[in-house]
Amino acid sequence: MVKVSLTIEGDAEEVIAAIRKLAGGDAEPATTVTETVDDDVPEGTPESTTASNASSPATPPVPEGRWTIDHVRTFWRYLAPNAQQVYHQVAHSSGYVMSRQSLLDAMGLTERQLSGRMSSVGHSVRRIRNVHNVSLPHPMTFDQSSDDYKMLPDVADAIVRLNLAPSISEA
Repeated sequence: MVKVSLTIEGDAEEVIAAIRKLAGGDAEPATTVTETVDDDVPEGTPESTTASNASSPATPPVPEGRWTIDHVRTFWRYLAPNAQQVYHQVAHSSGYVMSRQSLLDAMGLTERQLSGRMSSVGHSVRRIRNVHNVSLPHPMTFDQSSDDYKMLPDVADAIVRLNLAPSISEA
């Protein structure tokens, strides 16, 4: 049986970049290896060892990004068919904004059903951020003060231009 213990320390961006590198199977050797020391070790015990390769470049931070056609196409595949229907409806609305009541009426849903349809969105956003290694804003937000769903113009435009239609769902 193989057991691996790993400690990654650093700024949030460095930690995220290191984890993404590991998950991507990067073949480059690690630049820093650190053994951690338990707090229960008595004083006078030798310190942990640290090996460092100072000549290796730091991993660049995850860039802030805007939604591209490629991002939207991939994101669409990750969305559940029911969520695709909601996104399709809002993308084709005037100004990419739709009141909650208009959306419920157009789709024949209750608020609870709409919430259920949107449950795959957060997971899909995380997946697209990881796949493209970019920090993207949520493609659609709900404004409580105006009771509206607002889609980013880049996302809505891509859905319309790519003629993305909801997949057929069993429900």
